[in-house]
Amino acid sequence: MTGGDGAARFPLLQARSRRYDVTPDDFVAEMRDRYGINGDLTFTDLVARAAAHAPDRTAMEFQGRKTSYGAMMRRIQATRALLTDQCGVRPGDRVELLVDNSDHYAVWYLAILGAGAVAVPINPKLVPRELAFMVQDSAPVLFVQESRFDDLIDAALVLAERSPPRFVVDRDPPPPDAGDWQPSSGIDVHDHAAIYYTSGTTGTPKGVIHTHHSLIAGALMMPEAWEYPGTDMRFLACTPMFHIASHVFFLVTLTLGATLVIDSYQTEQTMRVIAEERIDAFFAVPSQLLMMEQHPLKQELDFSHVRMIGFGAAPMAMDRLQAVQDMYPNAGLVHCMGQTESTGMLVALSSAEAFRKIGSVGVAIPGSELRVVDELDREVPHGTVGELVSRGPQNMVGYLNRPEATEETLRGGWLHTGDLGYRDPDGYLFLVDRAKDMIIRGGENIYSTEVEDVLYMLPEVSLCAVIGVPDRLFGEEVGAFILCRPGASLTVEAVQEHCRANMAGYKTPRLVRFVTEFAMTATGKIQKGELRKLLDDGTV
Repeated sequence: MTGGDGAARFPLLQARSRRYDVTPDDFVAEMRDRYGINGDLTFTDLVARAAAHAPDRTAMEFQGRKTSYGAMMRRIQATRALLTDQCGVRPGDRVELLVDNSDHYAVWYLAILGAGAVAVPINPKLVPRELAFMVQDSAPVLFVQESRFDDLIDAALVLAERSPPRFVVDRDPPPPDAGDWQPSSGIDVHDHAAIYYTSGTTGTPKGVIHTHHSLIAGALMMPEAWEYPGTDMRFLACTPMFHIASHVFFLVTLTLGATLVIDSYQTEQTMRVIAEERIDAFFAVPSQLLMMEQHPLKQELDFSHVRMIGFGAAPMAMDRLQAVQDMYPNAGLVHCMGQTESTGMLVALSSAEAFRKIGSVGVAIPGSELRVVDELDREVPHGTVGELVSRGPQNMVGYLNRPEATEETLRGGWLHTGDLGYRDPDGYLFLVDRAKDMIIRGGENIYSTEVEDVLYMLPEVSLCAVIGVPDRLFGEEVGAFILCRPGASLTVEAVQEHCRANMAGYKTPRLVRFVTEFAMTATGKIQKGELRKLLDDGTV
């Protein structure tokens, strides 16, 4: 993977149509034989290959600060040396990373992986109780952070009864120069590389383990699925970098030798960045696209240079999609669906099919295989609803400290997503429900059981049920139905204040309703379908 232009190094960029015939086994062989993805190799080494090809090209831009590929790799080399020589981090050690969108995040994340350690990115929106669980579960040897998260981490470490050393990227002295990047040694491509936490169906977060191999596989799969314009593109990272989506969009940009412009989403600011920085491609959740489309500033700015917009994590209605297309007339609109366990990608709906197949989440990405199965894991005919299962090199190797959950989710060698859907006669997948009862609010995944567990912390609550409530802007909001204990009472404000104190703010129920009884199944389960009917007929 040295020499030649970007398309020669990454031939997937040459193809504008989907390679339906590439099986997972074929793709793994291609990774090994064509790209040399075997032996001692980290994800960071993959980025280093692109850097060696174009060391003077701009790799990252953040708040006016530009970093070339050569300079970026020297910073990563120095940071890796600090981790290993000064902080004592060893291969396999876990390092928690609580740094918001910035070039600091990319450098530290890639340095951790390059050292053979395991990065554990953290959501800055968490509250101490949530973070404490992750600290206990992952047992980090080091916490890399920004100073503004001091209070959050202090409180979480007290709850976790742990005290790992901390490095503050915006306060501690920067790592001294350590020369040019040196390829990783003694780190096998199948070693653990990162742990991304995602809420489980029981409400307890699960650490999804990815290897360098699964992350590299994702990086090689994504450009074709996302119709990346080429190595000359300027890709805007405005959604959170701690999310697995970094390996779908942002870090992929660095493996291609293209330019990553880093920012954080704020509607007006993001619109100006897209226009003024001549952004070629970006990803946003539907609610963000809708907020931009509804903003009056769109009449003043030129977006004709945008060539690709990726969106996902929530559906988009036909009339709203057309409005977005009108705002970005020359952009291909690509819709995807995935999960943390699949490096963020399972299927994609190409821009050519964006309107003809609207409502579908697309077909399997190249190198990944998809099936729709019944409860006995038997494939069902087209048009029949079943569970979506996937096989591919981008999938996780398991959950941290959860052998039983790992065995259940990966049984038979297939990733069981918990999502229910069907295929149409053309093979396009349509989702109909989420077996894991997940709410998607503006692209943020919220599990109802996680919110219910927090509600049950209130002594006044006898029974509760949480469902997704339709919302025009965010797709869904959290709705909570509560049956109080005899003689007890609560207010909407008290419930919401309690939730905000014990969960990230976006998980707090927007709708709170008190009921006198729940419709129950014969086995004593609350019938959530009946609650949705109450919303539909307006009786709540």
